[in-house]
Amino acid sequence: MKLLNKYNKLAQAIGATLAISIISATPAIANQNHSTAMGSATLQLSDDSIIDSIDQLGKLDFRVPTTHRFSTDNGVAVVFTELHQLPIVDVSVDFYAGSAFDSQVRADGDGIANMTATMLTQGTSTLDEDAFIAKKEQLGIELGGGVSKDGLSLSVRSLSKAQTLQDATDLFIDALTKPVFDDKILERNKSRLISSVKQQKQNPAYVASLAYTQALYGGHPYGHPATGDEASIKALRRDDLMAFKNQFLTKDNAKITITGDLSLDDAKALANRISAELPSGKSYQGSISTPAKPAPRHIHIEHDSSQTQIIIGHLIDAERTDTASRQRFSDLSLGNEILAGSDFTARLMKTIREQKGYTYGIYGGIERMQAAGSYAVRFSTNGEQVRDAIFDTVAIIQDTLNNGVTHDELELVRLGNKNSFPEIFASNASTHKMTGSLAFGNYPADHLATRLDRLDRATIASVNQALKNTIHPDDFIIITVGKSKPDLSGLFEK
Repeated sequence: MKLLNKYNKLAQAIGATLAISIISATPAIANQNHSTAMGSATLQLSDDSIIDSIDQLGKLDFRVPTTHRFSTDNGVAVVFTELHQLPIVDVSVDFYAGSAFDSQVRADGDGIANMTATMLTQGTSTLDEDAFIAKKEQLGIELGGGVSKDGLSLSVRSLSKAQTLQDATDLFIDALTKPVFDDKILERNKSRLISSVKQQKQNPAYVASLAYTQALYGGHPYGHPATGDEASIKALRRDDLMAFKNQFLTKDNAKITITGDLSLDDAKALANRISAELPSGKSYQGSISTPAKPAPRHIHIEHDSSQTQIIIGHLIDAERTDTASRQRFSDLSLGNEILAGSDFTARLMKTIREQKGYTYGIYGGIERMQAAGSYAVRFSTNGEQVRDAIFDTVAIIQDTLNNGVTHDELELVRLGNKNSFPEIFASNASTHKMTGSLAFGNYPADHLATRLDRLDRATIASVNQALKNTIHPDDFIIITVGKSKPDLSGLFEK
């Protein structure tokens, strides 16, 4: 029982990373005559060998998969990761053409990019919607589009068997280059999306997120939801989607990501086959303007909900990928995990949830985009506790900035980050997602390979400085969505 209690305390301290530590590391423990099984891994312990130090979990032994970067014959950048554990190939084409570009088609055209991505897989000039779906199901593939503020993506997942992959690629190219954007299907999509938006407005978290985005970016292209609102969705036309496709879905505005069971030569041939079908155009990478800094303020939205949804945050600088900026962001991520991570050892979780009982969960996160990003803490609490919960949250943030994180806290999250690093490569899909997002963000080819080095270089001073340089309570925009407006005037007095 004594052994179990001590083991449980350690498990609570390092949270979900413990399982990865046990699987990925070799414990340096002598006299191994007891075992505790976790999944396929076994941890050996002796009667008098109690794990009371995270150092005893050993060192991580892991190699980052090799990723190749090259260009197609017509100049499209490609990132390829060769993995042969499963007979699967993932392919994505990402365009610098997200919802931030809606207004370039039509000034009040919010939602154009999102609807374009949706309808790429709803019928082409060679296959109507039913035939397209039937072909996809016959091949047993996954094929779909998505959109963010910065980009639009079309992805396919197929078995690597030559004929299946060839047929899947044919369908993929058909969707990219020959969508019809059928008017009847468009009207059906619009009706469904408007109903979804109306339903989501009943969710205070959704309402708060919309209000925060609008307060943060105002009239900037990032300021509207990717779906658009009810009025802009209703106004969408087939010509809008075709114009968006013709302007932005071009070889000069694209990057290709391939992951899985292919040789390098086969990956090059596949990328060439896809890029050859894309029309010429121009690149829109880095073309979004920098938003103006918004004024700090409290915005309350009345909502008939038992809990009040809260967002506390502000604008942060645009994503940068030089060596120094990547180190600073790594340091910031470690510091934020200590301050506002999802683990119960995070400062906000320990105080706002565990000690005060204001909420079931409180988390702070960093959203990074090409023109600007955001730092925000999100949680909900009972209406009568809103004011105290917000003041206490801001006080913890300010105390962390003033006094810094501790050595023990840093070592704990450093170890957790190191030992959870292999999770990125746990599947074809997760590897594909990570390598594709890095390529789209124009990160250097060695970014993943040097991840552990950045973690090792983090110091108490560098982590605390990264937090101070990024989080500025005087700039906070605070959104509350609930029954009654809390008095937060004291927070905005200098």
